[in-house]
Amino acid sequence: MYQRNYTGLNEKDVTAAMLSKENASTLSIEDCSSWNYDHSTYQSSIVTQWHLVCNRKALASAAQTTFILGLMLCSLIYGQLADRFGRKPCLIGGVFVSIIFGFAMAFSPNYIAFLAFRIVYAMGGFALYQSAFLISIELVGPKWRSFNGTLLCFYWVFGYVSCAGTAYLIRDWPTLQWVTVVPLILCFSYIYFIPESPRWLISKGRIDEAMVIIEKIAKSNKKSVPDNVAEELGHEQADEDTKANFWHLFRYPNLRKKTFVVISHWATVTLVYYGLSLNAITLGGNDYVNFAINGAVELPGCILGLLALQYIGRRWPLAVSLCLCGICILGILAVPADVGWARILLAMSGKMLVSCAFAIVYVYTGELFPTVARAIGFNTGNFFGRFAGLAAPFLLDLGDISELLPPIIMGSVSILGGLTVIFVPETHKQNLPETIQDAENFGKRKMRNGKGEEDEMVKFDNTM
Repeated sequence: MYQRNYTGLNEKDVTAAMLSKENASTLSIEDCSSWNYDHSTYQSSIVTQWHLVCNRKALASAAQTTFILGLMLCSLIYGQLADRFGRKPCLIGGVFVSIIFGFAMAFSPNYIAFLAFRIVYAMGGFALYQSAFLISIELVGPKWRSFNGTLLCFYWVFGYVSCAGTAYLIRDWPTLQWVTVVPLILCFSYIYFIPESPRWLISKGRIDEAMVIIEKIAKSNKKSVPDNVAEELGHEQADEDTKANFWHLFRYPNLRKKTFVVISHWATVTLVYYGLSLNAITLGGNDYVNFAINGAVELPGCILGLLALQYIGRRWPLAVSLCLCGICILGILAVPADVGWARILLAMSGKMLVSCAFAIVYVYTGELFPTVARAIGFNTGNFFGRFAGLAAPFLLDLGDISELLPPIIMGSVSILGGLTVIFVPETHKQNLPETIQDAENFGKRKMRNGKGEEDEMVKFDNTM
């Protein structure tokens, strides 16, 4: 803080002196030695506990940065783990890590320990959410894939909004932290109720284990499994390499194109989502109400995403939602600053549309990649998306140079991201690709030979 001598000044002079920036460069700066906090809204927070104010103010934003960093780190290793060891072990592992480090955060001895625990906590949450998503779309056929894939988005919104109510009732941050972790203990019941993905088991040649799950599902649906299914599955897997890695996504031209488009989709929706969430355009008023509204506005976006996925498809709903989101953001530039309600309406409409796009991207990504590399492909896009999320706060800082820059960049990126769907095929009501060969051939125009017969377009090379 600046060192000033206010002795002999009356109240009016003191106020004027505090607001004045004249000759500030000539004043000496001293570290704060004590603080008085306003506890009317928050009884305690990480800011008040570790005094993240004055010359330590920049450290407060590290909490958000380290969380995104944890998501990025997990996305680097999760795909390999899930595709090698299975979806269910990663699901249970994510639950365990989230509980341990969620409680550790609440009892952190210092801010550095808090940030370290938060990184690992984010990694656990990432593994938990991604495993649940993969299992949900791999357990069902094309008819229910859209519903299952989008269902998690509704739970996200419910958790988002309920956090506002919980935080309103519990104003002490350590208590709030461990209270929100306690429900995760119930997730250990997944060990008994959630099966491993039959698709993953089949891709690994574990046909007998997959058949046990398939027969159990058929029995609950009052269906019968044909006697020759196990034998057919065994023959299909006999000549297939069940191992795939990150580089397979870039080795074949059609799959490489899909991978780059998926990366662009994830980078777009994540940058715009976090940009709008952290936008300087605020609702004003009560923090808890604002937080709840920002979460609630995602509900209609999820509903639109579900309806579009179920009845229209993936490509054009994604393109339309991203392009309209970009138009809403750019539209903010045309609204005068004193018409606050119109700016808020456009910002919230953009948030709703990018939430719709997020729901579609989740399902679309899972359908474009094959079972043997689905988690790897999924988390390749997710990694670059989280990297873009890290850039969101810095993007908003460009508003200090010109308030036009953040909406121009976010709006333009959103529209360009929407246009990239022309490079990937529609997956609505299509069977999921199981192998690298399936994924490479899917959506690729087949070449006809001189006899009018379709040639095999690609053969999977196991030499990598």
